[in-house]
Amino acid sequence: MELGIISDEISLDLEEAFRLGEELGFRKYEIRCFDDYEHRIPNLFPGRIDRLKELVDNGTIEVTAITPGTFKIKPDETDQLRKELEEILPRTCELARELKAPTIITFGFMSSPGVGNEEVVRRIREAGQIVGEFQLQLAVENEPGSYCDTGARTADVVKAVDLPHVGINWDPANAEVSGEAAYPLGYEAIKPWLLNVHIKDAIHVPPDQWENRLIGDGAVNWLGQMRSLLRDKPVRHLTLETHVFPLLQSTKEDLRRLRILFEHARQLGNIPE
Repeated sequence: MELGIISDEISLDLEEAFRLGEELGFRKYEIRCFDDYEHRIPNLFPGRIDRLKELVDNGTIEVTAITPGTFKIKPDETDQLRKELEEILPRTCELARELKAPTIITFGFMSSPGVGNEEVVRRIREAGQIVGEFQLQLAVENEPGSYCDTGARTADVVKAVDLPHVGINWDPANAEVSGEAAYPLGYEAIKPWLLNVHIKDAIHVPPDQWENRLIGDGAVNWLGQMRSLLRDKPVRHLTLETHVFPLLQSTKEDLRRLRILFEHARQLGNIPE
């Protein structure tokens, strides 16, 4: 199983991210931000998309997913919701086709008193229909503080959406800090809809905060989770999302730990490479 990375977890500089990524052995990338965290796909500086297309077309990189940050809002924020459904999501889908990326990652709306799951399901289904028109798949990421925070609740929403190309971007660290035993409970809940996996670690800080940590320093049972991912093979690659500063140094250390973890998981499960 190949390991990819979100490019801005190496560097926000486009050229530096892919140059250093190649040195680290990466070829598969998820695309999120360049230059600064305010410029998130599809709203990048001029020339960035053309350069990405060039790198894809010449085989330097493969784009596994793009994540525009849609639906990290409350479902009753109607003006922003309309903008995301009518402008941002269609533009993102167009770019995904140009970059040969099969997956759009979205969130599942931040919790809002008085708004039930039915509205969330309706809006994600609407987004799924838009993405489906471009023959792409939509992966809902579990996020703390959202309707889709744990694996179980994300699975409930995606099951209710009931579209074959709408699934889940599984983030075990986000599930842990949302109060769920990500592995095995969360994983078993989301497994039928699993499209993409983010690898990072985190720990809950009472009463309602969390800290991102290096792999193995947080709450996720990554050895157990990795054994199941290698055994079940629900996806063809995994995506590192370091989320610890300094980024490059932390990414290198996470990568070192992951290689050990992969080997240990294979040995324990008698899983061939």
